[in-house]
Amino acid sequence: MEKAIVVAYDKNRAIGRNGDLPWGRSLPADLAHFKKLTKGGNVIMGRKTFESIGSRPLPERENIVISSRPTGVKKVLTAMNLRSALALSRYPTFIIGGSQVYKDALDTPEIDTIYATEIDVEFPDADTFFPKLDMTVWEEVSRTYHPTDDDNAYAFDFVTYKRK
Repeated sequence: MEKAIVVAYDKNRAIGRNGDLPWGRSLPADLAHFKKLTKGGNVIMGRKTFESIGSRPLPERENIVISSRPTGVKKVLTAMNLRSALALSRYPTFIIGGSQVYKDALDTPEIDTIYATEIDVEFPDADTFFPKLDMTVWEEVSRTYHPTDDDNAYAFDFVTYKRK
């Protein structure tokens, strides 16, 4: 069963600014890609990520939040750490943030795929970052370029990395 990371980051690996995405909602193609990848699966996220999406479950997915206390939200499971969250997973599983959960996932051997959206811009006021990939562990297996267009404010690449 698939266990993967799904992440979008800028040229400096920025993933957050003040509890939101640095690019806001200016990349609807990335949001659609995220939904297509994760629909029908488990999504695992940290408490701050859960709060950043409105403290509500993402629809059509089983939501697992890593937190020391239950969320109190129906249809949201809580786990104390990534290992416990993975043990709760019954479907293809996608780690969706934040930075500490990503760091833990990169150190977890059963996480074997990264679906990254690499945005061709720098957000200098970002405050949260995705860890640098160790390319002795990961290899790029596909890349699809998406230019700026009427709907998407920035150019980006959909990139898939696999654990070697």
